[in-house]
Amino acid sequence: MTGGGRKLYSAPRYYEIAFDMNRKQEVDFLVHCFSRYSRRPVSRVLDIACGTGPHLLRLARRGYRMTGLDLSAENIAYLGQKASSRGLGINVIVADMTRFTLLAPVDAAICMQDSQGHLLTNEAIIDHLHAVAKALRPGGLYIFDRYIASSWTTPARRWIWTKRRGKVTVRTTFAALENVNPVSQVFSEEMEMEVTDNGARKVFRQRHLSRMVFPQELRALVELAGEFELLQWFYGFKRHQILDRASHPLLMIVVLRKKGGRGSGSGDRGSGVGWRR
Repeated sequence: MTGGGRKLYSAPRYYEIAFDMNRKQEVDFLVHCFSRYSRRPVSRVLDIACGTGPHLLRLARRGYRMTGLDLSAENIAYLGQKASSRGLGINVIVADMTRFTLLAPVDAAICMQDSQGHLLTNEAIIDHLHAVAKALRPGGLYIFDRYIASSWTTPARRWIWTKRRGKVTVRTTFAALENVNPVSQVFSEEMEMEVTDNGARKVFRQRHLSRMVFPQELRALVELAGEFELLQWFYGFKRHQILDRASHPLLMIVVLRKKGGRGSGSGDRGSGVGWRR
């Protein structure tokens, strides 16, 4: 049976299979940043736009007290059930990343897999930064990744891959950087999952807009929001992959710290973003 028009985020189990990969290096990097850049011990962590929890569950297994926030009620319900089945106590919230409130502040926040791309305007990005700052303790960290294009001439890209788990096969087609608007920096992304589940065939499709943000633009937005200092940025999940040393980066991983806390000042612990001249 084929179903057209079904949304990807209403099928968290298949979405999880499609994007099942080894996240150890990414989680190791996050833990390193918690230790290297935070002015406070990191115990409570918020995962923004957590989806099915590929980072959240791994951090929870390492002993962090995790809260997951996502706009999709289906994702949150699936994640809560999965964590419970593994004996992991987590908190989950259905909320918009530009306006949310936590019952208790956290020591760090993360937002992975370019989820900030859903913020299509400068105003939305600043609202998001304000919301995250309110959720963090002074001196706490906010770490996120953003895909970036090396130039406006970067062509549209399409990837196709297949993942299997038990009797389920998911063939995924993902296309990005289509119909790029050079003024708004907004472009189209399309995804299709062809699922065979125990002999039954289903098709899920999603099309949405995303926005690219360049490094210096992001730095200006952080300064405009006013609540964070930009400590460092990277082009990969290794501590030596400093963004300023990259020739054609496809990824920008940013470490922000909420102002305040002990020893305030951007030079704390040898941090700070430098530029090559």
